[in-house]
Amino acid sequence: MLEIFERRNLLLTEHNPGAQLDYVVTLQSELAGCETVFPARMTLRYVPDRLILKPDCLAAYFAEIARIPFDNFETAAVLLMEDFNNEIIPRWINLRLDKQKADNASVQHHEAALEDRQPKWHNPRLLDRLERY
Repeated sequence: MLEIFERRNLLLTEHNPGAQLDYVVTLQSELAGCETVFPARMTLRYVPDRLILKPDCLAAYFAEIARIPFDNFETAAVLLMEDFNNEIIPRWINLRLDKQKADNASVQHHEAALEDRQPKWHNPRLLDRLERY
């Protein structure tokens, strides 16, 4: 298992070609790995600031995520959110992790949704147009 900085270095970025604009990037991936957490679908939505994520880097990053023995589903969601937030430093970010199988007979659906934004960024008209989960 890689150290945190080595894992985050797998997330490659490039210059935002439209840094003067507010727009939403959406990436969706199927994750595998730790049996208590995965399989799960991750949906990442963000409004870029100076950087955008290079989607081609995600295969290597998710391969490393699959090696982590998470204690629970929420721990995985928080780690993913912190990694993406730290590397792309977006104006706004939303991460949804949706478990693809039932935890047990009592819990048929398990989902975590996390959100963060830069302190002075606010564009309700853009966010109001987004499809709700």
